[in-house]
Amino acid sequence: MGKVKSFIMDVQESVWDYFDEDGKFVSDENIKTKEDLMNTIKDKFGIMGADIAKDEIFAIETGDHFS
Repeated sequence: MGKVKSFIMDVQESVWDYFDEDGKFVSDENIKTKEDLMNTIKDKFGIMGADIAKDEIFAIETGDHFS
């Protein structure tokens, strides 16, 4: 697997850690809101990671992953 694909998958997996199987956001003691999640992703993966996370969250919330 290429570096870019691996990077994308790492970001997506980080996002999915905060969503349940029904696509609902689930907070924890460190990340209470989606904004906290986006800030964490941006700190860990940079702006490109934040863009990927934003798209992934949209896909989760609109049901694109569940159809």
